[in-house]
Amino acid sequence: MLKVEETGKLNDETRAAIKKYQPENGLKATGTLNRATLEKMNIELTDRQKEMPVSPNSFARTETDKSADSAKSKRTIFRASKEQIMEAQKMLTTNKFYAGEATGKLDDATRDSLKKYQTANGLNATGTLNQVTLEKMGIALTDKQKENSMKDSQ
Repeated sequence: MLKVEETGKLNDETRAAIKKYQPENGLKATGTLNRATLEKMNIELTDRQKEMPVSPNSFARTETDKSADSAKSKRTIFRASKEQIMEAQKMLTTNKFYAGEATGKLDDATRDSLKKYQTANGLNATGTLNQVTLEKMGIALTDKQKENSMKDSQ
């Protein structure tokens, strides 16, 4: 089937032939005789092989998969501005979560305070000044943050 010498060994020539066969048959080109490849070749599986589930990673990715991954990877990283961090630090101080100065820097003390605030307010305790936390604190988003939020939700 692979048009290589039948030696009973998985040598380089056989691996290369398998690697060529796999994508031609909707499989991921691994060069290994995994369960999906054996089944595609109509090779009888042993009882032990039948017990093993077919890995979804054995199949080639479709264009739909690739475009979905591409859309996910284009998600914008949310960054709080210096002014937003200062405003949050002031609010955290007022609410006794933070004892430092309003420097506008997301340092360890600010992150620890944010975690406490987030926990106390039923938010995911990330220690970051993300959109959800800013909104909960009543701190306005920048126009760019709003714009990126709209893009990411689409």
